[in-house]
Amino acid sequence: MVFWAGILVAALFARLAIKMGFYETWAMLFNIAVSVYLGVSLMPILIELVPSAGNTPYGSALTIFGIAIGAFLILHGISFVFFTGQFSVSLPKVLNIIGAGLLGFVAGFLVWGFVSFLVSTTPIFESAYLKQLDLGSQIRQTSVPVVCWWCSFVNKIVSSKANGDTIKQELNGLIKNTEKKKRSVITEPNDTDETNEPNTPPEPNNEPNKVGTSAPEKKPRTIRRNIDTDNM
Repeated sequence: MVFWAGILVAALFARLAIKMGFYETWAMLFNIAVSVYLGVSLMPILIELVPSAGNTPYGSALTIFGIAIGAFLILHGISFVFFTGQFSVSLPKVLNIIGAGLLGFVAGFLVWGFVSFLVSTTPIFESAYLKQLDLGSQIRQTSVPVVCWWCSFVNKIVSSKANGDTIKQELNGLIKNTEKKKRSVITEPNDTDETNEPNTPPEPNNEPNKVGTSAPEKKPRTIRRNIDTDNM
């Protein structure tokens, strides 16, 4: 199900790429691949500089997505101003149709893998129904190899010490950190309840109600004086 959803998204990109042409589609794929690589690689550095960016369960995913979107907009603007917007390369019709369609399909599948991976690291899939479907792990099985391969490919070009395991370790570390944040949010105690013990009703008092008898009121003693009228 998850794989075929990615195929559908890739097919939509392939149709768009046929209208764009091979030259413009190649530039778009290059910009997307570099943007994904920068998002994954620069996320730990940005979180180290701004720790509050990764404190929430959505923080890491939003940080990677924000870096990737910013990098893509910058790269796409540069390529349009200096290359695709200035030069028109005439290529054979077969290459503009078949070649552009293949590049668009690859670009669409990369975008689907990248976005679906980020979504799988958020608490969206923590509901009871989605947990039964196990969509989070299914998405990671499809998206992680795609993102890891492209990031490793770009890393071999831009880095003199290319190591494909580094990207995979960063992705696995992101998954572990998000899982810890999810569990910490779920198991966080409520401030109003000091203990998690259920409220138990008070034990009934089996002793018979004792009716206390009040002591009789003491009337003030009055001293009567017998006035002897004779003595007066």
